Amino acid sequence: APTTVSVARLQVGLLAEARGLQSELDSLALKADTDTATGRAQVLQESTLALLRHPEYWVYAGAESVQTRLEAAEAKFNQFSLAERSKFTEETLSNFNNQLRQSGSNKILPSLQENGELVGADLNQAPGEYIVVTVIVGTQGKLQLPTVKNSDDLRQALRQIGGVSSEQLLAVEVLWTPQASGDTLTADDMLAGYADLRSI
Repeated sequence: APTTVSVARLQVGLLAEARGLQSELDSLALKADTDTATGRAQVLQESTLALLRHPEYWVYAGAESVQTRLEAAEAKFNQFSLAERSKFTEETLSNFNNQLRQSGSNKILPSLQENGELVGADLNQAPGEYIVVTVIVGTQGKLQLPTVKNSDDLRQALRQIGGVSSEQLLAVEVLWTPQASGDTLTADDMLAGYADLRSI
């Protein structure tokens, strides 16, 4: 029988104060060897655990999972990934299959935006400022995420996706939008780019 593969995407819109989580997960991305099954599982588990530990940041969420044959799974995974990457103005950190690239400009001067304007120290405290984390996995077997209507559904989805074993996990990607530490999304950005996410 053909191998069933599930490709799942879980997205969480967070208050901008959750930036601390990003630096925590960025340091993990720098260390993780995603060429190994164990390394991939570690990235997935640590990312979902970090999100589970901070429900106070959750504002929006959405989950989607599809079952497909192995041959079609990579295309679906890439489709999810590209849909999110197309929203980036600049990608500053990526550890995708361990091909690590880091662009330094925003890391060196987090208080400066590209146009040279200083970002106020209280930027992240402003209401209506968000960041989105996207977790995409490819896994052997059936992974059916719940429809996320509230925080309990999101908790269940995070536990399910984070519980995929290293033996079953084929690929994982964790993406932050926007990636630069001084950037956030407005409520209008959320409506334009993430209309499918539900307020929780």
